[in-house]
Amino acid sequence: MTTISQILSCFKEFTHPKCEVCHQFIPNNGAGLIEYRCHPFWSQKYCPLHEHDNTARCCSCERLESWNVRYISLGDGRSLCLECMESSIMDTGDCQPLYHAIRDYYEGMNMKLDQQIPMLLVERQAPNEAIVGEKNGNYHMPDTRGLCLSEEQTVTSILKRPRLGGHKVVGMRTHPRKLTRKCEVAAILVLYGLPR
Repeated sequence: MTTISQILSCFKEFTHPKCEVCHQFIPNNGAGLIEYRCHPFWSQKYCPLHEHDNTARCCSCERLESWNVRYISLGDGRSLCLECMESSIMDTGDCQPLYHAIRDYYEGMNMKLDQQIPMLLVERQAPNEAIVGEKNGNYHMPDTRGLCLSEEQTVTSILKRPRLGGHKVVGMRTHPRKLTRKCEVAAILVLYGLPR
């Protein structure tokens, strides 16, 4: 004879979502509702606590590490899942064919590069240190995965000649204008370990 608890247990087994990180039933929140997070692309369902319990997250696809599948630590605070690791580029020599394919693609669109730009694979801190701007530390900036720097300046130019009105100039119209000059790119920095 089947009891109510067996029926409820069976119902829970087939309907209650399980966490894809810890493989447990996702717990109810304080209001008695099932609350979980779900990756928008991969549809990976997981307990909300895994966002704050130092569960590793793949630096490429953003999936959380499951307790029964270990991710590869890249040594700079990033981790890679096994799927992303299969196609990851781990040294500067490996990225050169990809760089040449991208350059050829742009040349095919009449956007030829006149400069030989070195492309270097770097650790996590290199492109983040190269960005000037996060000086006050009041907000979190996501990892920079690649970086190419160039220069530009904006000046204000006068569009309409001013008139004299009393003892001051009136009616002047200005417009911001970007001044760009041909400049050379020192290098393209890309994080190592990302998939092709």
